[in-house]
Amino acid sequence: MLTNLLEKKLTHYFNILDYNRNGFIEKDDFQGIGENLAILWQLKPGSERYESIINGSVRPWRGLEESMKKGNVQRASRSDWLKFADKFIVNGTDEQYHKYVRSVVAGLFGFFDQNSDNYISLKEYIDIFIAFRIEVRYSAKAFVKLDINKDGQISQKELMKAVYEFFRSNDEKSKGNWLFGNWDY
Repeated sequence: MLTNLLEKKLTHYFNILDYNRNGFIEKDDFQGIGENLAILWQLKPGSERYESIINGSVRPWRGLEESMKKGNVQRASRSDWLKFADKFIVNGTDEQYHKYVRSVVAGLFGFFDQNSDNYISLKEYIDIFIAFRIEVRYSAKAFVKLDINKDGQISQKELMKAVYEFFRSNDEKSKGNWLFGNWDY
C-alpha cells in the first residue's frame, strides 16, 4: 500500500506523463514528449534523428502497456498508474524495481546526454523539464539537490540514486524527491 508521500510523488509523475492533460497516460502522451524534444532540438520531421526521438519516446509506453498485463492497453488512468506503481515499482520485487530504475536512468541519459559525456549538465537537465513540461523554475533547484558531489553535473550514479529515492523514499527531505521538480503542492 502506498504511503501518502509516495502517492503524492507518483501522482505528480503521472501528471507529468499525462502530457495532454486528459486524465490518462497513453501512447500519444509519450509521442507528445518526443515531439516537444524534436522542436526543442530543431529536428526536421522525417529526418532520421527526428524519427529516432519519436520512436524512443514511445518505448516507455510500450513497457508500461506490457507490464499492466491488460494486453493492448490504450490508456491508463491515475488509479491504474498508482496500482501499477504500487505493485511493480514501490512494492515489487527488487529485481523489478532495479529493472525499472535502470530503464528510467537509461532513458533520461539516452535522450538528454546530448554530448555523450555520461553526465547531465544543467542545460541538459533543463531540457528534461522543457520536454516534459515541468515548471522550469524548479530545474536549477532540483539540479543542485541531485548533484550530490557538487561538481556541476549529474552522473549516472547520482541520477540512479535520485530515481531510487523518488520512487521509494518515504523521507520528505530526500533530495531525490526533486527529480521531477516540485511535487509538494
